[in-house]
Amino acid sequence: MHPRGFTLLELIISLAIMSLIVVVVSAAFNLGLDAADRGEFRALENQRARAALTQIARQLKSAYPLAMQTEKGTTVYFTGDANEVSFVASTGRPEVGGLEKITYFLREHEGRRGLWMRTSSPTLPADLINDREGPLRQETEILPDVESIGWEYLRITQPRNKEEWVKKWNGFDEQQLPAVIRLSWRAPLGQLPHEWYIEVPIAVRIPQTELLSPTAGSNRARRRSARAAARER
Repeated sequence: MHPRGFTLLELIISLAIMSLIVVVVSAAFNLGLDAADRGEFRALENQRARAALTQIARQLKSAYPLAMQTEKGTTVYFTGDANEVSFVASTGRPEVGGLEKITYFLREHEGRRGLWMRTSSPTLPADLINDREGPLRQETEILPDVESIGWEYLRITQPRNKEEWVKKWNGFDEQQLPAVIRLSWRAPLGQLPHEWYIEVPIAVRIPQTELLSPTAGSNRARRRSARAAARER
């Protein structure tokens, strides 16, 4: 007897099973490619976010209490609220040198919001007092697609070293820089948490002209007078 061949029904069922297997394998392959693409995209987002945080922390640490003479006396340039902060720091451009004004602010365009940085130099006290930008001005987007941004500033009140976080800082009134600057935001940044914050301590907060208090100055003057009188004897 000759072996019986496939019937038409069996052939159709076999083709259907093979087609189903091909569809499943193809879907799994495409799913793997999509996952790899998403992983690479998240890695790029993470890298960009961490680079932005490093840059922000570095510039905040280099904030300088530039002393300026106004009609009200000696003041320091630093302004900040919950959405924006502006300060003076060492310039990152060797061709310019000196100090530059740095401002972090939110900008909305076509339904998306981002954290931007504006730098302007050279920085002159007259420009800072009158809220003018320097001739060399650049703007760069630091964190894209940000849902919300919050800046806070740590005030330390003497003589009891009382600490207080405030949402607004005016160097013209405070006459010094905050002790710590905190940046918090909400943003879909890949593998980074949806909510994140950094705290940056400020090393030099008081301008050089205020490091010597009147009491300390008078004491030193009296000691110099005493030494001079002793030499005359």
